[in-house]
Amino acid sequence: MAGLSHYNSAKASTQKYEPIFLNQFEVIITPPASITVPAGASTNNILLEQVKKLSGFAPDINPGEVAQKYKNAKRYYAGAAPGKTGFDLGISFEINLDDNNSMYAFKVLRQWSDLIYNPLTGGQGLKKDYTGQIVIRIFNKAGDVFREVTCLDAFPMSAITPLQLNYTNTAVYSIEDLKFAVDVWNDVWI
Repeated sequence: MAGLSHYNSAKASTQKYEPIFLNQFEVIITPPASITVPAGASTNNILLEQVKKLSGFAPDINPGEVAQKYKNAKRYYAGAAPGKTGFDLGISFEINLDDNNSMYAFKVLRQWSDLIYNPLTGGQGLKKDYTGQIVIRIFNKAGDVFREVTCLDAFPMSAITPLQLNYTNTAVYSIEDLKFAVDVWNDVWI
């Protein structure tokens, strides 16, 4: 009899389907070509090990609903257009120093931000010069990727978290929820 609350009644149980764990992902960030990365580092992975978490990862967009009413009866329709056609991806980073005493991840993010607006010179850049690419791969515990979202033309759109210096603070410096604008993306899932 189907639907009984027993191990053998669920296909996920009997077929040993794996759940999706929210900590099984990687983020590969490729900044614009003009960014100088530290010696010995690859432009594809300079930020990979510094990523702590994501927020706003929302490539599944829907236009929502519209309701009409006749007296007390409502009828619903799909909306005519989504509120947004892109998403704001937040990435949090932990910052380390390398062998040269350089906060390399901060430097890459700061150089990228300076391409948009440089607070030391007042210079502003063009979109063709300040966009990069962010690839988010989600996988199972064996490392098999089941979804890959490639964010094209991404760029930082919020300020880098300032250093909150305090003699009694023993926390590690993190750049929290740095927002990246994502206009267009490719979404591949199995």
